[in-house]
Amino acid sequence: MHYFGRMKHQLAIALTLGLFVWSGCSKEEGCTYPEACNFNEDAVVDDGSCDFTTCEIPGCTDPEALNYNINANDEDGSCVYDTSPTLAECVSTVDFDSYTYEVVAIGGQCWFAENLRTSVFQDGTEIPEEASAAEFPNIVTPARTTYNASQAVFNLHGHLYNGYAAETTEHGGICPSGWHVPTEVDWQALEAFLVYDGRGEGMGSALKRTSGWSGGGGGNDDYGFKGLGGGHAWPDGNFHSLNWHGSYWSSTISTDGGSDLMQRQLSANSDHLTRSSYWMGVGCSVRCVAD
Repeated sequence: MHYFGRMKHQLAIALTLGLFVWSGCSKEEGCTYPEACNFNEDAVVDDGSCDFTTCEIPGCTDPEALNYNINANDEDGSCVYDTSPTLAECVSTVDFDSYTYEVVAIGGQCWFAENLRTSVFQDGTEIPEEASAAEFPNIVTPARTTYNASQAVFNLHGHLYNGYAAETTEHGGICPSGWHVPTEVDWQALEAFLVYDGRGEGMGSALKRTSGWSGGGGGNDDYGFKGLGGGHAWPDGNFHSLNWHGSYWSSTISTDGGSDLMQRQLSANSDHLTRSSYWMGVGCSVRCVAD
């Protein structure tokens, strides 16, 4: 009894000091890869037995996808692809009404890099011109005018067109064949690309020409759009805001229940591209976009 008591006492001391070592125990081996058919969640040491072929392993099986899973054999619809937009392949110039327009690719779209200056519709029919700013707002059919009837302004900024000219498809519209006045969807696609490309907080600056704006309000012109401040023919019967504001028509009627037309505006005192609706009688600039 004395012997067993002494052994019991020594065992207690060994356990307390961490000196007692169990023998005959080993870490469980097995397949430690969760993707495998025979994954063993209790295994600590991988024994090379993993089976990736005899069961269905869901995942992306397309090698072209960003998240391609080489072990997957059961396509689960999870494939993710490169979402960066494809740059449009555009012609470099377009000839229309005896003038050659420069073209620029922005994201997946082809845009005129200059304001429209045509005096005719697509089929060659003349777009009526009204030189008087006082009379221009009263016209309720497609029409064009030139800021202050100035040839120098026209040479740089092109014509101002009323909303009736911008939204009509009469005679093929005012853009050349294969092109059209941008819809709201077109403008939104441009804006979406600018956001994707990191210009969401400075769309106006990204599109404005570096020079030609009043008050030092030029932009960075990151894409060659060369946005200009062509001003307006306003309903008060005057021309306003040359080199301060440049408004570009959309061909989409406003959804506010009226007959106003949507437009986008660049400004010398802002880095933003603003969106609003204007009366159809206002004279604004136009940029064409490829069909």
